[in-house]
Amino acid sequence: MNATAQRKEQLLHTLQQMHAMLDENRWRRMPALRQQLMVLFEQYRQMETNDAALADVKQTLRDGFALLIARREQRVDELSKKMEQHRDNKEGVLAYSMMALLTEQA
Repeated sequence: MNATAQRKEQLLHTLQQMHAMLDENRWRRMPALRQQLMVLFEQYRQMETNDAALADVKQTLRDGFALLIARREQRVDELSKKMEQHRDNKEGVLAYSMMALLTEQA
């Protein structure tokens, strides 16, 4: 396997790692992986002489990042709903406690 093909494999593997980190909720690892991906892409871009192959890799990376962003936004929405539900439940418990306190005083 030549150096260009190895770099492409490393790029795709790093993209897969980013998806795995998202699955595992390991957010702090994402910036380092993104930086690694950018370095690998720049190295690949300098080595690749076939414009069609370069365009294919660029599209693969765009699609991969678009999927990461969509999945992250979905996670944020889910977390926001859970937090809202938690807040509502907490407010319900507080209201119930206040009613119990008022009925005890009466």
